[in-house]
Amino acid sequence: MIRLGLPVIVLLVGTAWWAWASYRRAAQAEQALAEVNAEHRALMQEVRALERAVAAAEQGLRTLSSHPSVPRDVAVTADLTLADVRRLVERSKELDD
Repeated sequence: MIRLGLPVIVLLVGTAWWAWASYRRAAQAEQALAEVNAEHRALMQEVRALERAVAAAEQGLRTLSSHPSVPRDVAVTADLTLADVRRLVERSKELDD
């Protein structure tokens, strides 16, 4: 039987503890990364849905502002809103990058 001294036993126990702690930290980091990736995918889907809604609203406002029966002040307001919508879309594209 091999006779191990106290320093060797402490070293083995310390090494095993360090390896287990490293494994746990790596597992926790991997889980956190998976959660962040899932949240990012969900947010990107929401951004795409909002972009589609903005495009539809922009088209509706464009149609409204160009219709001959719409009073001029309403058409101007629709045009201003279109500019706001374009600014929002550009900001969301900047966030994507």
